Amino acid sequence: MLIAIRFACGMVKSLGCRRACIESNNQHAIKLSVSELVPPWNVASIVMDIRELRKERETAVNWVSRVANGLAHVVVSKALRGLLPCNWVACPPPSVFSVLASELSFLM
Repeated sequence: MLIAIRFACGMVKSLGCRRACIESNNQHAIKLSVSELVPPWNVASIVMDIRELRKERETAVNWVSRVANGLAHVVVSKALRGLLPCNWVACPPPSVFSVLASELSFLM
């Protein structure tokens, strides 16, 4: 999950956003990302990257339950397996679109 948060922070920077909010359902990853404590050695470089990128772009990292994070979970899962086309935002695959549609209908 830390790699996904690091990737999201990189996207915020590359898009030139001044402020952003990244959400995750992994409480441990969130705590590591926002803490001032020394992270465990095996994830220290990723955590330090996240912290530095967050400061550069005023990026918040917040916990949300998986119920409220379904679309993000599907997108990250597919991206990590190389199953997400590069134009997925403009033309989401059916599996992503169905989750998006169900989350939108939940809001209405």
